[in-house]
Amino acid sequence: MQLKDPDSAIAPVVGIAERYDPGLGAMHHHARAQIMYAVSGSMTVLTSRGSWVLPPSRALWLPANMRHALKTSRAIELRTLYIDEGRIALSPRKEPMVIDVAPLLRELFLTMAAKPWDYGAGSANARLARVVCDQLAESAQQPLYLPDPLDPRARRLATMLYENPRDRRPLAVLAPLAGASVRTMDRLFMAETGMSVGMWVQQMRLMLALEIIAAGSSIGDAAFDVGFENPSSFIALFRKQFGVTPARYFR
Repeated sequence: MQLKDPDSAIAPVVGIAERYDPGLGAMHHHARAQIMYAVSGSMTVLTSRGSWVLPPSRALWLPANMRHALKTSRAIELRTLYIDEGRIALSPRKEPMVIDVAPLLRELFLTMAAKPWDYGAGSANARLARVVCDQLAESAQQPLYLPDPLDPRARRLATMLYENPRDRRPLAVLAPLAGASVRTMDRLFMAETGMSVGMWVQQMRLMLALEIIAAGSSIGDAAFDVGFENPSSFIALFRKQFGVTPARYFR
């Protein structure tokens, strides 16, 4: 009988196939590193470091013992691989990372998630697990990350903007409402997220738009819903960030 806890599995790489209903899950962690991949639908993974949006063409690497929660707007089919890094060689990855899921890697995820958790070291399943890890090492990173500031004033502003992305009032108005001057707020965001407030807002709007489009809305509706003046400005920024248009990205 297969164990329910992947951290206690015999094999170094094991997988789970699950269906997640819409909503926000509880924060939790695993002793093993994880790869999370939604076969269909979009999900957002929340951590203390920030949040990551994952359309069906992307997966997320989570380091061991990182607390996280899963948020979905629609039901998704999730495949998760759990990797014991002490028993299988991988390049060290101490931070979460979004990776591109090529067709081969997608099929490997689906196949590995269906395998038993007690395969032997020299078995065909062990060799398959090694191929999965080799493919992960070669996968390209994607910029779908929104870091959270830690300072209470910066967090207040981030929450205000995240909860109302259509708010286009200037920073000179919003920063004092959160308890800091414009200069202080930009300094806090740059020090704690690596982005100015303006850059952070752009990234936040892009990520929210990804969620909305993945849930079935049109590109134009998503652009307006997250505060872009028009779809063209959203498409231009999206292409600059990801190298392709939103329509091509989701294909």
